[in-house]
Amino acid sequence: MHKSIFRNLLILVLMICSACQKDEQNFTYEKLNEVSITTTATSFVLTQLDSLKINPQITETIPSEEGLSYEWIVYLQGADDKASLLSVDKNLKSKINLAPGNYSIRYKVTSKKTGVSSFQLYGLIVNGAFYQGWMVSNNKDGQAKLSFIRTDDVLFLSPAENINNKTYPGKVIASYSAIDRNIALTLLFTDQGIYRFNANDFIENGTASSIFSERKAVVSTAAYGLNKGAYDQYIVMDGGLYGGIGPAFYPAQVLTPFSERFTGDYSLFPAIISSSSNSTYFYDNKNKRFMQSEFFGRSIWPAAATSESQHSFNMADVGMTMIACDYGVQSVFFDDELYFVMQNNAGARYLYSLEGDLPGINQFINNSPDINIANAFATSSVTKQLYYSAGNKIYLYDITANLSRLIYSFPADVLIKDIKMLRSTSKRIVVAVNKGAVGEVFYFDLSNVGDFVGNTYVKKFEGFGEIVQLSYRK
Repeated sequence: MHKSIFRNLLILVLMICSACQKDEQNFTYEKLNEVSITTTATSFVLTQLDSLKINPQITETIPSEEGLSYEWIVYLQGADDKASLLSVDKNLKSKINLAPGNYSIRYKVTSKKTGVSSFQLYGLIVNGAFYQGWMVSNNKDGQAKLSFIRTDDVLFLSPAENINNKTYPGKVIASYSAIDRNIALTLLFTDQGIYRFNANDFIENGTASSIFSERKAVVSTAAYGLNKGAYDQYIVMDGGLYGGIGPAFYPAQVLTPFSERFTGDYSLFPAIISSSSNSTYFYDNKNKRFMQSEFFGRSIWPAAATSESQHSFNMADVGMTMIACDYGVQSVFFDDELYFVMQNNAGARYLYSLEGDLPGINQFINNSPDINIANAFATSSVTKQLYYSAGNKIYLYDITANLSRLIYSFPADVLIKDIKMLRSTSKRIVVAVNKGAVGEVFYFDLSNVGDFVGNTYVKKFEGFGEIVQLSYRK
């Protein structure tokens, strides 16, 4: 028994001594290169199609001969699974062709020797490049062109072509935008098709085959817009009326197809007359009468008759052909004033108006040179004035005095195609002219009495083909 205990104690002592022996193994520790990234800013705001430049400062604790690799990745916030590569250079210099929105940029710097990476995140807000300005519909090189003059005077000659990498065949008819807090769309009409874009970035989101349940091609005239309150979208095309869901209550359905042509015996002037908070009006040039459609409705009928003993004309039986339509005084919540240039069977021209649902002016346009051949019209929203063009001349019509005067003449070889009022101020007239197949756009500022300040233009834009129409993207 004693020998057994002694033997066990001896084994235990030997084990303890062995465990306490000094570890003679040698380990070599190599310090890693630590990379730090610093920049003067970590968040950026820019306009789509502008260039983003970021020059980070890279610091290494142990610079290595093998060097570093770089990667710039951008992704929409909340959708980091849909990332795209911007650059593999140390410094970022990239043209941002992203849809408007909030993005994150991840900058990764990796040691080529160890594979260890360092990261820096940046915030990026992209605003639409085409937030406000003039759309210029023109034809150039056998193609329909939609150009854009932004409110800061930056000119884009073919943004839809460049962004979508495609051309738009045929001759342009018109272009319009519909803008509301839940919708920002632009439609381009040509004699061979219809194209729809996001108004903020000109990314195409529809053609005739998706806008309508069956393919349609515009041949001669078109208009597009929202009614007052944005309950419905309307297209007036070759005299017919088509309805679409508006953004006021159903914003998720604004891209669903439009209805078939509203049934009835009519041929509409290409204008959506959103004067009233109750109904939307249209003008039937076939039967010389106003017509109306109710909100959310898909039918059209003659407007109710108005007694000429109490009003200036009978809306159900006007007896005139509409030549032009433009806004007068506008209101956000209440009824608007709209003006109309009308022509009787003898070619004489009249100025009519609606104030909401009721007839306003019915006035023969007197003492006005070239009024019977005038081709473009623009009315003021602050004064009783109307501008019209004939050939190379622009006249100012004083509605109250019922007389006109010549205020500007272009050279004899210039033909004025369209004139529009900058509605936000009514202090600027925009004029589109053609000299053969070459178009130009001019800005004229207005004095308090309506004349062109300095009797000359303040801006001129070139590079267009033959201009067909101007319209404003709010």
